[in-house]
Amino acid sequence: MKDQKHVPVRVRFAPSPTGYLHIGSLRTALFNWLFAKHYKGTFLVRVEDTDRQRSTKEYEDSILKSLAWTGIVADESIVYQFDRLPIHKQIVDSLLQQEKAYKCFCPADMLQAKKEKMINQDQTYQYDKTCRTLQEEKAGQPYVVRFRTDISEDTFTFHDAIRGDVTIPAEQIDDFIILRSDDTVTYNLAVVKDDHDMQISHVIRGEDHLLNTVKQILLYQALDYQVPIFAHIPLILGERGQKLSKRDAITSVVEYQKQGYLAQALCNYLVRLGWAHGDQELFSQQEMIDLFTLDGVHKSGAKFDQAKLDWLNEHYIKKLSIQNIIDTFKTNLSKDIVQDTPTWSEYTRSSWIILYQERARTLQELYTDVVKAYSLPESYDLDGLRKIIAKDSIVVLQLLQQELENVEFDKDQLLSLIKGFCKTHEYKMSQIAQLLRCALLGSISGPSVFDMMMLLGKKEVQQRISHMISLL
Repeated sequence: MKDQKHVPVRVRFAPSPTGYLHIGSLRTALFNWLFAKHYKGTFLVRVEDTDRQRSTKEYEDSILKSLAWTGIVADESIVYQFDRLPIHKQIVDSLLQQEKAYKCFCPADMLQAKKEKMINQDQTYQYDKTCRTLQEEKAGQPYVVRFRTDISEDTFTFHDAIRGDVTIPAEQIDDFIILRSDDTVTYNLAVVKDDHDMQISHVIRGEDHLLNTVKQILLYQALDYQVPIFAHIPLILGERGQKLSKRDAITSVVEYQKQGYLAQALCNYLVRLGWAHGDQELFSQQEMIDLFTLDGVHKSGAKFDQAKLDWLNEHYIKKLSIQNIIDTFKTNLSKDIVQDTPTWSEYTRSSWIILYQERARTLQELYTDVVKAYSLPESYDLDGLRKIIAKDSIVVLQLLQQELENVEFDKDQLLSLIKGFCKTHEYKMSQIAQLLRCALLGSISGPSVFDMMMLLGKKEVQQRISHMISLL
């Protein structure tokens, strides 16, 4: 991309520690990180913790851990925005001295009444600049500081590295607040000062910041700072085309980790959510770094597809070694499958994991299925079973139990026995296989019934059949 040829790339991800890391925020961090790595630049993290009432250490630690889990780590020390409050206030004072900002003493209730009146008249509300020409300050009265916005045209246009020229109606940009009445600076002022001091070359963030970008460019110009290159990525959308919410999918990265999604799968999915390299779907981390540029980022929103994420996760689970899976159970799920299946040998445990590995969509699903296979079923899918064998399930199980008693537990011999049983009693192979699977697992769906019988052994198989008979 031509914009990068002469600009040392420095980008940042700036989360607010007021909640767990959102899936959309992780994608923003990923795009910034990949962009920096692709151009051999620098990726920074700034914690925007100025909201002291809502910001917590718990959320901050969680966000940083989620980033580390996906391999996204800052190249320099983390910057904390609240620590820079005195610097931000100096900028406000400077703007006031230069008459590029002014104090506004308008009571909040009066402004709210004006706003409601404009809305009722179907008009766009703008601060009416009541205090802009105020000659004397109102001593002792609370005030905010507003930036003096001067846009000579009806619109304001800036260049976006993804969208091209973006035009915003001037009526949407009023004399916005840069210092609140509680003496804290607002987002736009703090961000401009921080990005300037951190020498940020590119601001890559969601398209919901387009209006903020106009305000920030005005501040850059007023402060005589170099304006960075802006790039606004499309939002992640729900099924109905609206902004993704908890009603559409899990939105917390922590929850994805707890449910057994792999970091590699999640990043692979997110990089394709709004960016493309031809028709390629699967990317290693190095491939993402090598191929990612802003030229491949789409302008329109991308719909979240849970089935595709599950498919990718399933793909990456299949590639894991058994030891990787056992270790990831501990790190992602905080569960120890060795402790939870104490009587199984290492071979048996590994064999059960392999049986389910090919069909598991998440590590949580894989763990649950393996541990479920360890014990006698607590319940049975009788409704599903009735659709396969309408009656005589007990009789069939008793007959099977008798025949299994006299056979060597060898896979070929078991297969031959069941085939003979089906022919003698006029059942389909699938009917008997699902009946046996139900006895062994409590479910009619699952791995090969013969593989399970070999792993469980004759004594355990007979015990599980007897247990099901006793409950029917």
